[in-house]
Amino acid sequence: MLTPLAIGHEESRQALAAVTLRTGELLRSAGDGAAPVKGSNWTLGEVGAHMAVALVAFTLAAQGDTDVLAPYIPPTGNFAERLRVVTSNTLALEPQRDPRALGDLIERRAEDFLSATADRPGDQAVATPWYGERAHLSVATATAMLVGEQLMHGYDIARTMRAPWPIGRHEARLVIRALTSMLPLVAKPAPAGGADSRYDIRIRGGPRFVVQLDEGKVTVEPSPSEAACCYISAEPVAFLLVAYGRVNQWAPMAKGRLVAGGRRPWRALRFKDLFFNP
Repeated sequence: MLTPLAIGHEESRQALAAVTLRTGELLRSAGDGAAPVKGSNWTLGEVGAHMAVALVAFTLAAQGDTDVLAPYIPPTGNFAERLRVVTSNTLALEPQRDPRALGDLIERRAEDFLSATADRPGDQAVATPWYGERAHLSVATATAMLVGEQLMHGYDIARTMRAPWPIGRHEARLVIRALTSMLPLVAKPAPAGGADSRYDIRIRGGPRFVVQLDEGKVTVEPSPSEAACCYISAEPVAFLLVAYGRVNQWAPMAKGRLVAGGRRPWRALRFKDLFFNP
């Protein structure tokens, strides 16, 4: 189980409860579930169904029961291929496509997850086979990853509706801490002759961590133990949106929200390309 950075269990629970109320309200105002989502091949109803399914999947996983999900998980494939197949196939688990009904459903599914994990220690391992055959996250990390799911798909829906969707810096920092557990899982295969690198990631206001790439293997350290070839100073919301592939890096860089430095600052330009979207 990967837990490079500490995540507050109660903090992640409160954030999930709050954001699912927001996504529930957003979906209830969305209108036509058949409308295409901007930047996606899915409709509003399909995105809402996926958000509900993700909550169910993590609830079952927290309860130690992933048998329902097993038929939808491919036996092979890299992270991106595996997740693409899983997210597409598991839409069958939720037939509802009415955004209003899905808004209510997401709130209930969040309550189910929070109830199922209420008495679990934050560092207890949860199997997440859709991320990889032996992938595990802690309960607190899984909760924070669900916050990320709600924030990013809420962003997609709101952008489609041209509705406001503020993401708080505290929410972004929480999800970024969870993402440090995901980085070894979402790393792309190393190209032949690829250079090894150390990236010092400095999220403004915290956290700070180092990503080490060594012959395709990715490790995350909670604090620098030696000098990195490159550092990235990032505003948390900008970093989150780039990490999830919602915006490219150029606009945040132009606005000073992403700044690179160190002996080889140009390596920051390829950092995002080293990973699949989580």
